[in-house]
Amino acid sequence: MNEQLREQIRMNLAEMGVTAGPDARTDLAIDMELLDASFSTGKHKLHYEAAILLDEREKTVRMYEKTTETSAGVSFGMSGERSFQSGKTLMRKVKALQYGPEGKVFEFQFDLGAINKTVRAAAEQNGWR
Repeated sequence: MNEQLREQIRMNLAEMGVTAGPDARTDLAIDMELLDASFSTGKHKLHYEAAILLDEREKTVRMYEKTTETSAGVSFGMSGERSFQSGKTLMRKVKALQYGPEGKVFEFQFDLGAINKTVRAAAEQNGWR
């Protein structure tokens, strides 16, 4: 049962473009750069990590997430973030629009809450919490 759920979560995340694989410390791990933009006057990075643990004895899925955002340099732009707590789940949408001296450098939008929702849906479909 554990292996079937792990594979379903991995496949559902892959459909979103998110790669999850086994790790020495957890059942599935995600470690990805969501954004790595460099422009003439600076750079902007957004890194996402997650650990997904499947407890077969309790039929419970636990997920731990971490995002790291770094910026350097001078830019002319805006970035925004919208997050809210809904029960036990943090829904977070990240959106950024960055301008440099050369004009529009990048536009970025990602819904981090969709990753958590995908894992939760797979767990519930298999009778897990």
